[in-house]
Amino acid sequence: MKQVETSKGKFPTGESPFRETSGLLEFKPGYATPEFFAQWSFHTEIYGNPVEVDHLVVSFPDFTSLENYAAALAKFQGKIVEGPGIFPLEFCPQNYNLTTDLWIHLETILMPSGGLVVLQAPHAEGDFTDRFIQERGLAAVHHVAIKVDNLQTAALNWQEKDFTPLSLDPVIGDTLSQWFLRNSPGQIIELINRNPENNATFFCQNIGGLRISETK
Repeated sequence: MKQVETSKGKFPTGESPFRETSGLLEFKPGYATPEFFAQWSFHTEIYGNPVEVDHLVVSFPDFTSLENYAAALAKFQGKIVEGPGIFPLEFCPQNYNLTTDLWIHLETILMPSGGLVVLQAPHAEGDFTDRFIQERGLAAVHHVAIKVDNLQTAALNWQEKDFTPLSLDPVIGDTLSQWFLRNSPGQIIELINRNPENNATFFCQNIGGLRISETK
């Protein structure tokens, strides 16, 4: 089996970077590295389901750490498709209404395989993202987005695995449709259907509802 060699050791490229602990996802030690994501297919298994990962979120304690990681991804042909900047201030119209508690430093990198690595860091000490990191640690997976053909059908399948939709309906766009679900321990997964030519992880008209749903 082909292996990825990183500063943390050698890992099979087909192995999942995630492990499940009491219903929550976290990155296995040594897997959330630029070297791994540069060679990973973004096909894996979570909660017993084979999935194709559209994007995943890696958390950092501050913007400097985020930017250093982004620079490392760039050395592996990673391409910036969103950010860097403060979300939503530097991504969406100025009249976009989202409490500053949910603001984050954000940057999204498109990897050669077509998978997206989303980098986030707290906007301010004590904000929602900072509390998430303090509670679950930097290895925690904020959410992982799974490519699906039909959001409604996929949601029904995930509800059988103890995942509950965080809004009554998915948010539907012309080239990007999304739905957040969460299980009882608090892990969020996202179901996503996109036009292949669109590399965005959100539209301004739908991300507010998705982010607010996290807090419910």
